[in-house]
Amino acid sequence: MITASSGAPPQAPAKRLEAIAHDLYEVITHLCLAAPRRRRTGDLKEIEYLALALLQDRPTMIVGDMQRLLGILPAQMSRVIRSLESRQWPLIECRINPQDKRKIDVVLTEAGEKAIHEYQGVRVHRIAQLLQDLPEDDQESLIHLLDRVRNSMTKQTVT
Repeated sequence: MITASSGAPPQAPAKRLEAIAHDLYEVITHLCLAAPRRRRTGDLKEIEYLALALLQDRPTMIVGDMQRLLGILPAQMSRVIRSLESRQWPLIECRINPQDKRKIDVVLTEAGEKAIHEYQGVRVHRIAQLLQDLPEDDQESLIHLLDRVRNSMTKQTVT
């Protein structure tokens, strides 16, 4: 396995970026697995969490836009919407878009906000536990790098 952080000789830029991306993917995967969970009846599936996460920063989204961002088929999106909407306390609410009656707007309910915060809370706590062993200067470097990556992602989203 080629790693970006290894003491290997310099690599071509494309290979180096691919090695960095691979290392980052590996770290993200391990962070996601840091708080493994046993799914019980009624627990959020990953795709349901991602749908709620899309709504967390936006007051309203159109179903088709959510489907494209999640990279799933329309039938899969219908199942996700139905699952989030048909719970004892619905996590989302769907309404006909007032500007275009062919589109459906989705909003996060209070129960949905609570569910996403609980889902995130467990994982964030576990990741924080993993990061606490990093020296403070490494934590600061990580903060700086995350800000730069986040800014880069924002720029790519806009263009």
